[in-house]
Amino acid sequence: MTDLKSNNIPLMLGVLVGFATGIYANRLARKKTSVSPQKILEQVKKTFQEETPIQGAWINTFTQPFQKFAFKTQVYSGGISRIEDRQLIQYKFLADAKTGGVLDLQRL
Repeated sequence: MTDLKSNNIPLMLGVLVGFATGIYANRLARKKTSVSPQKILEQVKKTFQEETPIQGAWINTFTQPFQKFAFKTQVYSGGISRIEDRQLIQYKFLADAKTGGVLDLQRL
C-alpha cells in the first residue's frame, strides 16, 4: 500500500507555489507607476517643436489631483512658450502622471 501523504507533497508544493505567484503578480499589477515629469516635458516639447521652435518650457515635479466628471487621476502641470505671428505665446498643460498623456492644453 502506498503512502498517501508522500504522494500529495508535490501537489501541495505546486499549489503553494501557484498561490504565492498569484499574490506576487497581483501586487505587481496594483503597483502604481508613473511617468517622470522630465519625460512628459520632453514629449510635449518635441510635439511643439514639430511646428515651430519653442522659447521655454517648465513642469512641476509634484503631482496634483485632477477630476473631470467621474475620471480621477494625478497630474503634472506645466507650460511652454513659443513665437507665433511675431508674438510670444504661452500654453499651460496638464499631463496624466501614470500615462504621460496630455489631458488639457490651454493657450494663455
